[in-house]
Amino acid sequence: MDAINELQTILHSQGFLANVTGKFDLETEEAVKEFQRKNHLYVDGVVGALTWACLCYPTIYRGIKILTPKLQESVKELQNILHHEGFLKKEPYGVFDWQTEKAVKHFQRSYGLKDDGIVGAATWAVLLGMRQKKDARVPKNFSFLPLSVLSIWKQLLMLCFIILGIYNSPIAGPDPQFNKALVTGYALTYIVPFMLDCIPFKQASEQKLPLFEYAPYVLTGIFWKPILNFIEQLVN
Repeated sequence: MDAINELQTILHSQGFLANVTGKFDLETEEAVKEFQRKNHLYVDGVVGALTWACLCYPTIYRGIKILTPKLQESVKELQNILHHEGFLKKEPYGVFDWQTEKAVKHFQRSYGLKDDGIVGAATWAVLLGMRQKKDARVPKNFSFLPLSVLSIWKQLLMLCFIILGIYNSPIAGPDPQFNKALVTGYALTYIVPFMLDCIPFKQASEQKLPLFEYAPYVLTGIFWKPILNFIEQLVN
């Protein structure tokens, strides 16, 4: 009865249901179906894990323009779960920054979700307890590898793209020796995320060309000299 009252109260507050009766009647079922249609869920009138997650938790992502108190609390709860399970190193701080997005994507990959960094109904449902899914995107040959190894592999890709930019830079001057390029590239892998966090841009809803994600690292390699000179001036 309490669950039905809570369901009807939420549906009523969002304009899907006219009356709170405490009974799961035909009107309530139709309201649930309408809610499911509006939120792109499977329309069956059954309030399962995904529907509950969508009812109780808002969709949150990095770059959200208006951070209401409810959204901020949701971000903190998200960070609490990610921190407790080892995906986020920092203590919860209520800001959906690039570190939180990175932790969300890591979590999504771990449980076979689309790793877009957007915390919607499916991601909330898995965060709150639906953990039967596995990472279907990882090839079988690599399924035995720990996630830390996969994270290192991604960082190696970043490093390779930076070095590619360093050795193809149109800026005048001799190319650095490989050991210097390697150290410089490794240092720049930590700088690029901060740079991207400061640049307002809209991410595509579906990334059909995943290697384009590393394009900023190539540009960083191309402009490695001005970047290092700028950092040196800041330090001095």
